[in-house]
Amino acid sequence: MMKIRKYVGDLCLTTGENHRGNCPVCGGRNTFTATNDNGVVKYNCYKNTCTIGGFIHTDLTAAEIMMIMRQTAEQKRHREKETMEIPQYVVKPMPTHLKFNRFVRRWGLAIDNLLYDVKDERVVFPIHHKGRMVDAIGRAVGNTQHPKWYRYTGKADYYTIGTGSILFIVEDVVSAIVAYQEFPHITSMAILGTQLTDKHMEKIGEYDRVVIALDPDAIDKTIKYRSEIQAWTGLRTMAYMLNDDVKYRVEDDMEKLKGMLNNE
Repeated sequence: MMKIRKYVGDLCLTTGENHRGNCPVCGGRNTFTATNDNGVVKYNCYKNTCTIGGFIHTDLTAAEIMMIMRQTAEQKRHREKETMEIPQYVVKPMPTHLKFNRFVRRWGLAIDNLLYDVKDERVVFPIHHKGRMVDAIGRAVGNTQHPKWYRYTGKADYYTIGTGSILFIVEDVVSAIVAYQEFPHITSMAILGTQLTDKHMEKIGEYDRVVIALDPDAIDKTIKYRSEIQAWTGLRTMAYMLNDDVKYRVEDDMEKLKGMLNNE
């Protein structure tokens, strides 16, 4: 039997390079792969009856080391969300912004970091990451704006408010704020999309348990989310079927949610 380590070494794979071909041990056709991952060559045969597999450390050239350093720096830069540049027409709300104030009063929103888009007449909800504003979502309060909800950068994966260990997932940002105001010991999350992603799951996994309460017409999605979250994170995850959206503060919903969120 030929020496597999010599065979792999003789491939002379550079960093990031792949090889696929016939297995030098069992002869399997196109079943052998080798990949150089930053100086570690991983090799394997995918034929069921072949047990060949392992890794070999190789020396990196100066050029490969520089390339890895550049790639690492670039990846770090992409992971860090850029600070949002606030448009000049997105301002601090004033008493004269009647539509803004009417909307805030209607839903009883008692947070002080809201902004107002005077150009498109939107109540703007900032989204922060590591202390920096990276995105915002605007809710139209005029009669002609479309769409109703508008993302200013699209860089945020979700909206959260609160610091509690129980995560409460709701339909939209207004519902998230109302839920937090009603149950200040929780953290409330709006998904900002129609599907759960790995970014959502990564965040959800930080909490002790999860309660989901989407709009009454989203029962199927509520059940689907519960199943996905519990399977992915292993957290105790409960779903509640609302009579109406959380932001309407229906008395029966609030009482039952209080019991679920307090674990009564």
